[in-house]
Amino acid sequence: MPQVHGQAHTERSDLEQLTKVFFDYLEDQHFQDWSATIKKPYRFVYACEYGTIWKFTPKEWWQFVTKTVRNNCTYDLPLSRALGNRPRHITPGPDGRLRSSDETVRCVNLPEWTASDWENELSGT
Repeated sequence: MPQVHGQAHTERSDLEQLTKVFFDYLEDQHFQDWSATIKKPYRFVYACEYGTIWKFTPKEWWQFVTKTVRNNCTYDLPLSRALGNRPRHITPGPDGRLRSSDETVRCVNLPEWTASDWENELSGT
């Protein structure tokens, strides 16, 4: 009897692993499709909110935007992931918005974003 229980547990674990692989593959395909819509590729996105900055890879940014859109354009950025210091190439512009001198880096000033901005970001427009 314990053998059968162990076998059922193993089959469930295998199914869970297969499901995870499948969803990871689908997620990667969605990310690749989204990446193809970006007109100007970038290495990193710096999300700025009231003087606090978070750094994202393009895939992390896409995941964050996807989750935010699914949550009716509300988000939570943990302070534990915030950068301790502003990178040197990120500077305030004349209008106070943060900008990057590095063309491969994108700065996003989150307080200015509307629901349309989030949805446009996800759709690649």
